[in-house]
Parts: sequence; C-alpha cells; structure tokens
Amino acid sequence: MPTRIIVGLVAGVALLGIYYLESIENAPRPLPAEYTQGPEALGWLRKSKNESALASNRFGETQNAVRFVQQLYSAGAANVIVPMAAIQNDGVEIYADSLVVTLPTDPAKRDRVWKLCAQELRREGDKVADKPGSEEHVLLWWD
Repeated sequence: MPTRIIVGLVAGVALLGIYYLESIENAPRPLPAEYTQGPEALGWLRKSKNESALASNRFGETQNAVRFVQQLYSAGAANVIVPMAAIQNDGVEIYADSLVVTLPTDPAKRDRVWKLCAQELRREGDKVADKPGSEEHVLLWWD
C-alpha cells in the first residue's frame, strides 16, 4: 500500500511539473531588443529591388509579401516593421525573413490582426492561443 501512495505522489508531482513547463513555454515572451527597430514593412518592400525580398519560402515574389502586410494593416495593425536584425545582405540582394507586427489596442481590430498572425505562427509549427494575450508585438518568422 505505501508503494502505491508514493507512486501516486510522484506521478502527481510529475504531472504538475509538466503542466508548469507547458504554461511557461506558451507564455508570451517579450520581444528581443534587436527586433524592436527597423524600417516600416510596406515602404521597405516597395523600395526593394529584390523580386523575393521577404521570406521567399513563404511568399515567393515580393508583391505577395506586400499583399500580406496590406492585409495586416487592413485588419488594423498599428505598425509593421522589418526588424533590422532580420535584414540580410548577401552581396547580391537584400532580403529578410521576419516581420514585427504591433497589435492595436481596439479589441475587435486586435482580434482580427491576431487571427492573421496566429495563422502564420501555426504554419511555422508554433502553438498559439485563439485570442491574443497581453503582448504588444508579434514576431513573425519564416524558416
């Protein structure tokens, strides 16, 4: 009998530990400082001479990335930037693989923008909530 109790207690503690680790993993993380600065995304994309300036594996041509950023703004995004830390220059072309979306404070707009961001995050394999949390920014990164 005492063995069953000990096994039960150990299993309970293990389950609580797993639950705690999963809650930390899914908690919003602050945006890294190196991702807070960069050019506004639409302007940067429109000025680009690269036919595939943003996440070519996701958008293909730059015009598709422009349409995505326009969707974010149409949904109510407060701002969309290309973080300086994500801009690469390989000597032939300049490109990036990330955007930082500033969520609006208006709840309806916030939900619409979050829906677009969450769709992209899920596409990349991230687990995300159906509704936005308290975060102000969303980092979208395409591998």
